[in-house]
Amino acid sequence: MRSTIVAAVAALLIGAAAGRAEPAPALPLEELRAGQRGFGLSVFRGSEPERFEVEVLGVLREIQPGISMVLARLSGAGLEETGVIAGMSGSPVWVEDRLVGAVAFAWSFSREAVAGIMPIGAMRAIESAVPWGLEGAGPRPTLAELAAGRIPETRLDEAVAALTRAAAGAGRPALLWAASGFAEPTLARLAPGLPGLAAAGAAGAGRSELPGEDLRPGDAVAQVWIDGDFRLAATGTVTDRDGDALLAFGHPVTGLGEVELPMASAEIVTVLASAMSSFKLANVGPVVGTFERDHAAGALGRVGRAPRTVPLALRVAGPRPRDYALRLGRVPALLPTLAAIGTLNALDVAAPAAGIEAVDLALRFDLGADGTLALAQSFDGGGASIQAVLYLLAVTDFLVRTDLARVDLRAIEVDVVPYDAPRAATLTGLHAERAQLEPGETVHLFVELRPYRGALERRRVQLRLPPDLPTGRYTLLVGDGASADAARLAIEPAAPVRLEQALELLRSLGSARALTVLGVLPGRGLAAGGEVLPRLPGSLRSIWSASGTRAARPLALAVAQRETFVQETPLSGLLRLDLEIRRPEPVAAGAGAPSSPAEGSGTTAPARGRDAGPPVAGREKSSEKKEGR
Repeated sequence: MRSTIVAAVAALLIGAAAGRAEPAPALPLEELRAGQRGFGLSVFRGSEPERFEVEVLGVLREIQPGISMVLARLSGAGLEETGVIAGMSGSPVWVEDRLVGAVAFAWSFSREAVAGIMPIGAMRAIESAVPWGLEGAGPRPTLAELAAGRIPETRLDEAVAALTRAAAGAGRPALLWAASGFAEPTLARLAPGLPGLAAAGAAGAGRSELPGEDLRPGDAVAQVWIDGDFRLAATGTVTDRDGDALLAFGHPVTGLGEVELPMASAEIVTVLASAMSSFKLANVGPVVGTFERDHAAGALGRVGRAPRTVPLALRVAGPRPRDYALRLGRVPALLPTLAAIGTLNALDVAAPAAGIEAVDLALRFDLGADGTLALAQSFDGGGASIQAVLYLLAVTDFLVRTDLARVDLRAIEVDVVPYDAPRAATLTGLHAERAQLEPGETVHLFVELRPYRGALERRRVQLRLPPDLPTGRYTLLVGDGASADAARLAIEPAAPVRLEQALELLRSLGSARALTVLGVLPGRGLAAGGEVLPRLPGSLRSIWSASGTRAARPLALAVAQRETFVQETPLSGLLRLDLEIRRPEPVAAGAGAPSSPAEGSGTTAPARGRDAGPPVAGREKSSEKKEGR
């Protein structure tokens, strides 16, 4: 039960009844003096706030543009031993029966419970403040990176580290990170971006069924980033409430300005003392509203407003298949990282990453009016699970951060099939039954490959040539789908200028399980307006060139055909084979057969390929894991 003193204070100063019409009276910074005393409220156990004492030490002015910080020494409720506790962010502080602000910052290894207090005036200006802070995690992925599967492993760490970068710079935020359902490897990966999670995550973030619609100043509150079978939340304290509007934290969690994140009640189990940073252990309760703004001075939420989230359905195959249902915060700058975190944890929980040597990945994005985007890719080697997660991160990041149009990402489905051994077969040789062919002919290609720890194999592919090929050299590039796509985009670079073009290109990307054949010939085409115009007549090409537009880019090569042949296991490598295209010579009436094979329509001599090609991007053949895949 709340003590008599706290109950009286609550009734008098913070309006315990829900839906109060007026916010608590504020004490301006100009009236604060060193030595003034007051009190604060925070939950240290259970769900009832307790009183602690406050002594004003002074004011640090303009620590950020337009924002000052009150310094105060805290005591009581065991704070002399614990120092300022992670989870006290937002704890309201009163002096002379007026609201000063919220406990927001502390300093690690401090011998006293000295806190930085965010003035309430700055917090009440959040709704009209200019957003600041994180715009996205690292550089935006390019379509060339997605086609080739070359996503640097550092991209995931950069994305995680950027999650709360906006909150740094004014001491340590007194924020509690709570996680449930997360495996230790995933927690370790999250720790650099979410300080304190490694210490509290394994024990914090249980589930509470306590109702929280009547959240009051001093109550524990959580900003939920991932909900469902796994849960990730930032837990702090309510500072002020005016009707259904609620202020919390006293510092940024993301600093993104407009957000849409579930707001939940919270229950504190206990406090653990630490020389570096003491912290609360919390159970996160049911969602009771939505956080709408996250700014330098704190977060603004609305009690009773149902948040929109992005469903993430995860299915991990194996001897014991696992299905997970998650709901991700609807914040574009966070969404790719949250989807990656959830998928990585599903792999860590269902199939420990140390035992995963290969992964088949299938993605499906519901884009509302723009339809569905479905992609499939395979990854091999010791880092296969990370590469699969990076691929999901990059594709999601491209969709939500593209400049082409606003994408309405409504739901994500991820299917993962892990394997405990690599499976990719390395392409080692390529030749055709004949070197000279006519347009429209069918040629048999013989592809040599070496499976992982297996004997050399040969596979035959039947390829029909386009009927309109000109005479001369015709180059075939044969490889796995990703390598062939990288080559295709290098040969015909045409950056999309419309979302439909980008989605069409993404839908055309091939998997490592697809043996892909590209037919390439010298071209006099152009890339313009996001489209490829290959083999243009000289007159049209001259008109484009004479126009002086920068939107047109000359192409020295053209892709005349693209064929895919799905394989049971992934492939690795890109090979080249040169053919000669000849058209049959007209034969006069009564003329005999050609005197030599060279004068006829073909030759019986086989054409052999090599693993070099035109100046295009390909993949280095290897039986080991391909980096960046």
